[in-house]
Amino acid sequence: MKKATVLLCILFIVGVFSSACATKQLDRAGLVVLMDQYLTALVNHDPAGLPLAEDVKLVENTEVLSIGEGLWETSTAGATTDYKVYVADPVEQSVGFMGLHEESGKPIQLGVRLKLENGEITEIDHMIWRSISDPMPEGLLKPRAGLIEPAIDSEKVSREQMVKASLAYYDAIEQNDGNAAPFADECQRHEGGIASANSKAPLPEGAEETIGSLAQFGRMKCGEQLDTGVMGYITDINQRRVAAVDEEMGLVMIFSMFNHDGEPNPLPIKNVPGFTERPNEWGQFNVGAAHIYKIRSGKIYEIEAMACLGVDYQASDGWNLSRPALVEMMNRYLAALAGNDPSGLPLADDVQLVENTQKTPIGEGLWKTATGGPTDFKIIVGDPDSGEVAFMGVIEENEKPTIAAIRLKLVDQEIKEIDHLVIHNEDGAPLNPNMSKMRPALLERLPKMERVPNERMREIANSYYEAIVQDSGDVAPFADDCQRRENGGISAGDFAGEAEEDDFTTFRQMKCGEQLSTGVMSYITDITDRRVFAVDEEKGLVFAFSIFRHSGEPEVMKIVGVPGVTERANEWGPFELPAAHIYKIRNGRIHEIEAIGYFSEGAGLTSGWE
Repeated sequence: MKKATVLLCILFIVGVFSSACATKQLDRAGLVVLMDQYLTALVNHDPAGLPLAEDVKLVENTEVLSIGEGLWETSTAGATTDYKVYVADPVEQSVGFMGLHEESGKPIQLGVRLKLENGEITEIDHMIWRSISDPMPEGLLKPRAGLIEPAIDSEKVSREQMVKASLAYYDAIEQNDGNAAPFADECQRHEGGIASANSKAPLPEGAEETIGSLAQFGRMKCGEQLDTGVMGYITDINQRRVAAVDEEMGLVMIFSMFNHDGEPNPLPIKNVPGFTERPNEWGQFNVGAAHIYKIRSGKIYEIEAMACLGVDYQASDGWNLSRPALVEMMNRYLAALAGNDPSGLPLADDVQLVENTQKTPIGEGLWKTATGGPTDFKIIVGDPDSGEVAFMGVIEENEKPTIAAIRLKLVDQEIKEIDHLVIHNEDGAPLNPNMSKMRPALLERLPKMERVPNERMREIANSYYEAIVQDSGDVAPFADDCQRRENGGISAGDFAGEAEEDDFTTFRQMKCGEQLSTGVMSYITDITDRRVFAVDEEKGLVFAFSIFRHSGEPEVMKIVGVPGVTERANEWGPFELPAAHIYKIRNGRIHEIEAIGYFSEGAGLTSGWE
């Protein structure tokens, strides 16, 4: 009987273990245990007992390292205080940690992220803050209660709401607008264990309390502080990576890169009586950052932040590519294309290419026919957050000038997806003269205060298509000086009368929004397969692909608001038009539209990515 009982226990244990192995999913408690095992292995300099994938990737303070390097060599002790915060995400099989650690006998604030696939650790982040204040800040002795207490059921919100609230913090900094994020009145921010917003701690002896001092800003509420513009030295925050969402605890952990271009100097300060500016003397630099947010009822209550210093301006975080690196990748791609040789590119094993809506093997299509380029007409849109970079411009195909748009999607710094849209110029006809010179605005860098957040730029780009479909220029935020060009030809905003006169001249000379409200675009039935890809906040550019659908109806378009014109014939019949657009967005309005597309007779065209 005793043997039978033991056997049953063994079978039960084996059964449970086998089930766990089959699913290879850890619950929250299991993820926390794994993190503790990882930290212990770090201190012991021995990864042997960890479930590391063969191709595990480790990034420490933005540098790619091998297991056994970095903290694997320099760790000397684990948690030396009670300061430990875990953010465990069973849904995404990831776990984050922020706590005190010891390196070479000295205390450090440590942020760690582990990502699992099929029960194996595939990705690891180490972020180290080495500038610990002496004496040790109280915030690094033990965590604030809100960071270690489970969320109350009545205050829980969806994962999507938690992430949206957390990401809004970065938008609030970029815009100097405390209303851009849902801060609770009680919200307090800690950086390196020290309260840097809504501080309640007594001032240290001798601390400056004058108007405009850091102590004064540090005692302001989270949103109130951002409204002053004191964070205006932060140009933008990109390469944002959601590390883990802990629904049980109401916590979100995010890694990001803070970019600082040294402007403006001085910083204009608002809402501080008697104080109007602060010097910005730090120049150009980057800061890698990790943040943990406590979300209750959709609002931010605690922000726990740490950073790594000594990072070059506009550097990559080790996982993504920065905007300059994305631009360089596109230039490499274009050079390889012109040379018909993709061998030097970092192509993923499963890379996919779609050219003019057709799935195309690497080496075919434009890879065979490109013979040169690009020319001086070249626009590159780089998006570090999505890992995408796009090009629109003039290249050479079969030794003839050709307009093209190209999109690259990078994952872990490898090219995973490629789009080619090519306006084949088989007869070698000269391109529109406008394709030999760039509009300066498409190349200009936007001042910080003229920028809008990534998500808002996507909404604005999509609103352009809606304005066309709804025959209403009021649907999209067009600037009065907006000009639209299509394959180089000015099709709206031709205020200087640059184009030759024809039966479309009256419409061409209208403002972008005004033109759409006449109904002259009502021959466009729908705009589908809208794919907004790269959003370049630095340049204020958005790149998108779409397919313009035309059913051939109505045969006669009704025109409104144009004296002497009440209708216009629609003689083109059914056709499709795959298109690429670049929008210049400044202060939330569309100022320039650069579009290219080609005619495809008939109906039913697909994007090639279905």
